[in-house]
Amino acid sequence: MIKFKSSPASPSKAGRTNFDPFDKLRIDTERSRSIKVQSFNKGFTLIEMVIYIAIVTVVVGIVVMFGFAAIRTGAKVKTNAEVLDNSRRAMETIIYEIKKSRSVYTPTSAFDTDPGQLSLEQATTTPVDETATFVDFFKCGDSLCLRREGSNPMNLTNDRVKVIGLVFTQLSNSSSRPSVQIRLRLESVNASLVPDYSSSIDLTSTAILRGY
Repeated sequence: MIKFKSSPASPSKAGRTNFDPFDKLRIDTERSRSIKVQSFNKGFTLIEMVIYIAIVTVVVGIVVMFGFAAIRTGAKVKTNAEVLDNSRRAMETIIYEIKKSRSVYTPTSAFDTDPGQLSLEQATTTPVDETATFVDFFKCGDSLCLRREGSNPMNLTNDRVKVIGLVFTQLSNSSSRPSVQIRLRLESVNASLVPDYSSSIDLTSTAILRGY
């Protein structure tokens, strides 16, 4: 009996996998492009962040600058108002007392010197046995003070300003009524500590004794 030896069947052409070298090249190229695009996107995001931080920094800097400017302006305005209010109140008080006085008491007055002193004699009905009383204006510490006879000194300026100039001058004129010139200079107490917030004022005024 004759036996035939069968050889293994060869794989069919339909199931065979064909390798194309161009496929690998195309895959590598697409992968390289993907990596480049991702890298570009990451770099663009970093640039955007840097620009954003720079813009925010500039805006915050401008806001802070305007804020400090507003604070300085407000402090300056408040200091100016404080100095002006004190100087006006003090000058008005001195002029009022001069006008209702009948004479200048020269023994205790100090004219044309800084700081000076002005002593005024005024009419009074109290106590009954006295017809005159005295009022003094002088510098006490850094304040301007008024002292009435028999009373303690009273501050005409507060502790937020200081008197840096006080000069009284007795003027001679053609009328029979004497007059007194007052030169008053005030300064804020923080002038030497914070020059930007400092303020000062010079006032000069003249009053005639009407009770003469």
